[in-house]
Amino acid sequence: MKNKKGFVFIETLIVVSVLTVSLLILYSSYSSLIRNEKNRLKFDDTSYLYRTYYIEKFFRNFRLDLATIELNKSDPAKPLFLLNPFGCRSDIFLNEEDNLGLCETLREELHINALYLTFNDLSELQECTNSTGICEVFLQVNDHMAQYLKTIGGKGKEGYRIIIEFTETKDGEKCNPNEEGCQFYYSTLSLGEIV
Repeated sequence: MKNKKGFVFIETLIVVSVLTVSLLILYSSYSSLIRNEKNRLKFDDTSYLYRTYYIEKFFRNFRLDLATIELNKSDPAKPLFLLNPFGCRSDIFLNEEDNLGLCETLREELHINALYLTFNDLSELQECTNSTGICEVFLQVNDHMAQYLKTIGGKGKEGYRIIIEFTETKDGEKCNPNEEGCQFYYSTLSLGEIV
């Protein structure tokens, strides 16, 4: 009977190396899926959609059509690349101090970092590139917002949409975007036509 100890040892090494490579590939795929899922959970979460709906109803009672004026002045060749930051501006509230104060209180209590008004159809942002590889709109916003904008479609829909950027810590407290542990959350609502 021949001694097969050397063959068994080499066979074991090959099997262990194949299993190790397979497990490393699975782990890298799994970790990227988890990372993508964590980012996705920060987009259009139910609680943030509710807050966005509440803010949309609040602004509808005032002159939201004044905020659309800047959007409509944009270059017709590139209308999708304009995000109009708006919020507690005196022109929307027609200089009514009580409503301006209420707006600021809502912004603070709902942990809103930024409000944007844009066109409903943002489908072209998903494939947007220019000579440098970055769209103009992505230069206006942070990386988190740029990722979120790429998930919004609305192809062929007329009208406007509101996009809100929330900043909170993991325990739900409002935070400064530059603080350690501050996270960004986003939601959007289609407004349709604004008259």
